[in-house]
Amino acid sequence: MFKKDKEYFTNKNEEFLKESDLIIYYNEIPHNLLKNVAVIGNQSEFSKVDIPLSSEKLPLLLARLAYVFDVYDEKLKDNEEFEDFVEILKGVRVKKEIKKHNTTLEEVAGILYLIDEAEKISIIIGDIEEEEMMNLMSFLKMFENKVGVFSRNDISDYEIKFYDI
Repeated sequence: MFKKDKEYFTNKNEEFLKESDLIIYYNEIPHNLLKNVAVIGNQSEFSKVDIPLSSEKLPLLLARLAYVFDVYDEKLKDNEEFEDFVEILKGVRVKKEIKKHNTTLEEVAGILYLIDEAEKISIIIGDIEEEEMMNLMSFLKMFENKVGVFSRNDISDYEIKFYDI
């Protein structure tokens, strides 16, 4: 699914990255801050929203709240895999995870608001462990049609899909 295109492993191309109206840096140092930018696993004075710490559970927290706030592709409502994923999300303790990530509900909701408002989203992924990557891909599946994934690391073994968590 992800193939090398110039400097990135990606499911899109660098033109998609340039056209995106939201760029999310996930465990990556932000640069090229001319657009709406959100930062996860780091901080930047130029980003609209920061979540300073990431972990294997953070994508599940984002997914849980995306489900609660109805920020996902409507076509998923009839998808059996999505229903199974939602059952997993019900086990995510929101308050506990928010506190663990040194963030607030408002910041998490802010990222989801930016995602909901964007037509094209590029997410630039830095170094993360396998479980976190699978959780992140599961979260991105919720709005797959408008997401481009970019990583300098080899992520060719992954897909944007609901993983068994």
